[in-house]
Amino acid sequence: MTTATQTAADRVLLTVSVAAYNGEATLAEALRSCLPGQDDRLEVIVVDDGSTDATARIAGGFAERFPGTFRLIRQSNGGYGSAVGAALAAARGRYFRTLDCDDWFDPRALRALLDFLQDAEADAVFTGYRTVQEGRVRREFPAGPMPGGTCTFDQLGGRQLDMEIHAVTFRTRMLRGSGLQLPRRCSYTDMAYTFYGLAGSETLAFCPVMLYNYRLGRDGQSVSMENYRRHFSDYDKVTRLVLDAAEKLPDNAKGALLRGRARDIAQYGIELLLRFPPSAETRRRLAQYDRALRSRHASIAAQMKNKNTRLLRASRYAAYPLVSWWARNKQPAARAWQGGAAAV
Repeated sequence: MTTATQTAADRVLLTVSVAAYNGEATLAEALRSCLPGQDDRLEVIVVDDGSTDATARIAGGFAERFPGTFRLIRQSNGGYGSAVGAALAAARGRYFRTLDCDDWFDPRALRALLDFLQDAEADAVFTGYRTVQEGRVRREFPAGPMPGGTCTFDQLGGRQLDMEIHAVTFRTRMLRGSGLQLPRRCSYTDMAYTFYGLAGSETLAFCPVMLYNYRLGRDGQSVSMENYRRHFSDYDKVTRLVLDAAEKLPDNAKGALLRGRARDIAQYGIELLLRFPPSAETRRRLAQYDRALRSRHASIAAQMKNKNTRLLRASRYAAYPLVSWWARNKQPAARAWQGGAAAV
């Protein structure tokens, strides 16, 4: 535990980044969930990303009432990645994680995580999360394959990891040194955040609590099909960042696991395009996207072997009308990930 000689900054175990853009409707609920008692092991940095509503006033009120816990940073609008980067640069905690301004923590689980982090040494600590829609829990995702344990990627022994941003807390020093640079005003940067964080990690730990509540069905959510259509160029940009990083990984257990993640992210781009309203322009865009993958990232693209992709490639994309109809009408849209930062 902490000692009398430690400074306030030394005692901070966890920094929570709350990127907030026009979040007045839900921000107070998110911040209240970060109050598991007066715990000086926690700091919450709210980055007001150029909001035009009462976001800054709400966050400022928490900082005034609980100055040891909450801090407010205000910046011009730069998007989710920019806000996370600002919080990471200012973080005092030994560990760092995110909370979207319209989601919330379980306060008891947050206290348990702080206790767990007290003696933790792992680079990445996994916790459970649940998806919630209209007040009802839709699905729960446990902390991971080895609850309470610490291991390397080699020791996972083929077990899978849930690599969503909701699930993982990173060692701050490692994350800063991982080469993470998130593009400004770009959606889907959460994929790059978790990928670079895991690529920089050597050890993993699993805290068996259900910490994060991820709200489904909110307006403007970046994982809605409407926003995928509007921001597909952002998805493409982040996919290329992930693929570039994946190809630099060594040929070991971590490299194999993360290259599989990169493959799934790239594959999901094709699945998205197949579900857009069919048109000659969408077909051209799909062919361009896939050909660029095969040209620039041949080894990973070669592992994209689902039925839709094989049919498209074998027909030189002539099968697009049929495959698109099948994808839109007969196949569920299997996600490459469950979460995603709100597009701003």
